Amino acid sequence: MRPSRLYLIAKLFVYSSLLCVGIARAQTPDQIRTFDSQITVDRDRTLHFEERFEIVNGSGIFDNGFHRQLRIKPISPQRLKVGSFQSVGAKVDGHDAVLRTNEDGNVFDIGIATEAGTLSRDNHVIELGYTAKHQFSIYKNSEDLNQNISGEWPVSIEKATVELNFPGELPKEAGVSADTGTDSHFQFDCVRTNLSSGVRFETTHSLSPGNRIFISASFPHPGYFVSDFKEDGYRAVLQNYPLLLPGLVSLFGSIVLAVAGFIVWRRAPRSLDAPSAVPTDSSPSPSFWREVIRLYRFPMIMFGLAIIPGLNFTYSGHGGPCWFIAPMCFPWVIVRILIKIAKGSEASSRWYKSFFKITIPSYIAIALPLSWAAATSIRVSFGLPISTWTFFAFMVSPFPWWYFS
Repeated sequence: MRPSRLYLIAKLFVYSSLLCVGIARAQTPDQIRTFDSQITVDRDRTLHFEERFEIVNGSGIFDNGFHRQLRIKPISPQRLKVGSFQSVGAKVDGHDAVLRTNEDGNVFDIGIATEAGTLSRDNHVIELGYTAKHQFSIYKNSEDLNQNISGEWPVSIEKATVELNFPGELPKEAGVSADTGTDSHFQFDCVRTNLSSGVRFETTHSLSPGNRIFISASFPHPGYFVSDFKEDGYRAVLQNYPLLLPGLVSLFGSIVLAVAGFIVWRRAPRSLDAPSAVPTDSSPSPSFWREVIRLYRFPMIMFGLAIIPGLNFTYSGHGGPCWFIAPMCFPWVIVRILIKIAKGSEASSRWYKSFFKITIPSYIAIALPLSWAAATSIRVSFGLPISTWTFFAFMVSPFPWWYFS
């Protein structure tokens, strides 16, 4: 009787141990232990992703495979083509994986599994590589890359790292940051490490289900990146040279204005035997400085509004109205002078021609240091990266090219 009891107790102990092990195994939480992403950015804005996931498939959430979902970015005024993903490859535990890709609305789904089409209840290492195109938003003065790097998962991510690498080195004046959380609630709490050819971010806490790590990067344009002419055609030329179209429009407009000015100049009242600077009628000559103030007061006011702190809020980067008015300064001066030459008397026309020859070159020369002062004041006040030469072009262009940029 006694041996039977001992046998029964031993049997119950073994069954209890196996049951506890089974319960413990069944309660092992599914999670992504580590997520590492290495991104290489080409000169043509192509992104090459190399991702590594260490996952725990404890309760079966990954039984039917590991699904990596990537958001497809739509066409917009800042993106000429829809975002795409190519050259997808993956491995599971060091072996080539079975891949299934599918597009559902704005989501590109990559299904990763073993040859059996499943993943066993165990720990696995998923290695995924792919190429992404047309992920940037290209603006007039900058190019932005806003990318959900990790994706949003129904399980937690215990640790995540993201590394951005560029050919050569991180572009100058580039701003790169990383945040964790959701679209509505996020925080910039990643540890940043500057590398010789880029930057690396590492999370400081686990990411709860539904949370992600997000990269925000801004680069000056035009500058570091170059669009591919073979892929994007003439649009690549416009992206690589954003001032080409306004430059051509300005050139054509300037030619038209020059021809009109030449016709007015030649047909203005004149006397061949009278001195060019001495009036032949009895009307007094206009006051030089009074005419300077009358004809140049518009650009004087615009320069003043740009240079004087406090008043230069009209040049802010958030819809400052002066950006739409300043390009009309020099056209306004030229048109006013041509009207004076065309409608004045013979003596008045000669006087304004001389006035034109003196004041126009002087205005262009003085506009350069004033443009430096204006650009510096705007940059200090608002952090707006406007260059001296760009502001100078606003103020001395005979045609308002800004409206076509």
